[in-house]
Amino acid sequence: MKKLFRHLSLTIFISVLLSPATVLADAAPAVVYWDSATGKTLRARMSADADYWQLAPTFAVQMTQSFCGIASAITVLNAMPINKPVDPIYAPHAYFTQNNFFTPAVEKIIPSQTVLKMGMTRDEMSTALLQHSVKVKSIAGDSLDDAALRSLLKKALGEDGQYVLVNFLRASLGQVGGGHWSVLAAYDTESDSVLLLDVAKYKYAPAWVGINTLRLAINTIDTTSNKPRGLVLVSK
Repeated sequence: MKKLFRHLSLTIFISVLLSPATVLADAAPAVVYWDSATGKTLRARMSADADYWQLAPTFAVQMTQSFCGIASAITVLNAMPINKPVDPIYAPHAYFTQNNFFTPAVEKIIPSQTVLKMGMTRDEMSTALLQHSVKVKSIAGDSLDDAALRSLLKKALGEDGQYVLVNFLRASLGQVGGGHWSVLAAYDTESDSVLLLDVAKYKYAPAWVGINTLRLAINTIDTTSNKPRGLVLVSK
């Protein structure tokens, strides 16, 4: 009986060690770039309902080195079934650009010249997006643990009508630079990582970022607002 009890205890202990959550945490990569061997494996198994397939056609590169937030915002807005403005350069076709994002209402919240110099905070991004008739949920990076972040992104990055803008510290991903905005596009269960579409694509290719690494990157302080970076969820 004692031997049986020890055997069962050992089995349970091993099962706990090899539980999905444990395996995912151990397997989660820090940053895996799009064209690496592992990156190719990850992108090949992207699910059909991942946000990537809606975002790829509208993915924008930032037109200045401080317009990362604007490029991220219009990438999402153009992917959504909402009314779009007409920019004279594309007339008569309606399409969000990094110029017409700045309506008179947005200019009152955060002038384009300010963004040109300083970028955008999470609060400024959220309030500016509201001027374009979408729903916005702003989430502080220090309000989530790994489990909560994983659960949120697994749902939001699927086919549920939500899109995710991420404000993170580049250094936390081993990259050069400071605070940055980009778009999240997919979640991979096996590696417990998310696909980050970097709007500074002249600088960094899309990359798969482990949940824990992403959480640490958004749980950093924006020195302009003195508030945590984080996520902004956008829906119709």
